[in-house]
Amino acid sequence: MKTLGGVGRITNMMSAALFAGALFVAPISAQTVTLNRPQPVAPPKPFARLSASIHELRDSIVALSRAQLGIRYKRGADTPSSGFDCSGLVKYVMEHFGAELPRTSREQALVGKKIERDIASLKPGDLLTFGHGRRITHIGIYIGDGKYVHAPTPGSRVKVETLANTRSSWWKGARRLFAFDDSSDPDSLLN
Repeated sequence: MKTLGGVGRITNMMSAALFAGALFVAPISAQTVTLNRPQPVAPPKPFARLSASIHELRDSIVALSRAQLGIRYKRGADTPSSGFDCSGLVKYVMEHFGAELPRTSREQALVGKKIERDIASLKPGDLLTFGHGRRITHIGIYIGDGKYVHAPTPGSRVKVETLANTRSSWWKGARRLFAFDDSSDPDSLLN
């Protein structure tokens, strides 16, 4: 029993010494401890990661589209080694991102969500449709800043064009294959 009491006294004496030492070492103003309430942390935006991945997807579509620049036009072709026609280029690029498309521009013009025929409404990766009258005869991939990549005509190569330099009657509209809102506001995604 004496041993336990001695240990208890030693522990109490050490605690007292440490406490007293803290009083002598610390300035008076530091002796008062004020506990602040934890500040609330803003909840993470639930769709921020999805929005970021959509931006990355669009950037990747643009990069792969641009990587085909200079490849020669060849009717019915759909690989970099054999060449591209307009719909072959679109099919090749979009299949790399999981979108299976029909073969012709007329059929591709029916896939995805219809987008308003307005440059401000376009997002990189949208498909642009072209033609005469009501008939779709050509397709390209929008890459941003009013520009698109396409395989124009026999004897040419895949290149970048500007919508501002394209006859407005020839540009028919756009389709969005990856129809996600870029907003990180969950309410805009749920409505």
